[in-house]
Amino acid sequence: MPAGLRIPVPFQFPILPCRQAMPAYRRTAAAAPALPHRLARHRSQARRLLDAGQQAMRRGRWNQAEELLWGSLTAAVRGVALWHGAPADSADARRDFLHRLGEQEQDRYIRDACDHLAAFAETAERVRDRAIRVDYLYIAVDNLTETIERLIARIPGGDTPIPVADPDAAVADFAP
Repeated sequence: MPAGLRIPVPFQFPILPCRQAMPAYRRTAAAAPALPHRLARHRSQARRLLDAGQQAMRRGRWNQAEELLWGSLTAAVRGVALWHGAPADSADARRDFLHRLGEQEQDRYIRDACDHLAAFAETAERVRDRAIRVDYLYIAVDNLTETIERLIARIPGGDTPIPVADPDAAVADFAP
């Protein structure tokens, strides 16, 4: 064989995992579960973490309860943001979405949920130092629970209708 002659080698495609070897139009449909399934997953996860957080509070495990409440709030916000088509990838995006939703719905509990939950650890520490009564901690948890339940109710597919922040807003005004 002459030195400059190269024998053609058949081109081989790299071996890719099954999901990447699929065409792009099929990959996007297969990669993301259907919207109702994702909403149901966020709703059930938020409910499960909220129940676990309430159990931890009853047992006096306040740090664990705080973590579970954060998880529940995060799952609920992700579900509502997914329904609205808003990004919820980062903590700042979720906080901004929650603030905008609270402003839009004129619901201060939703608007300030992240701030109240962020203050939970400080409140628990003050209770441990006997600076304040434990009642304040349970009041904060009740408010957060109410807020998370309102958010869970806003995720479509649930059993309960979306609650109205102002009960008088649901009354039709037929006055001219």
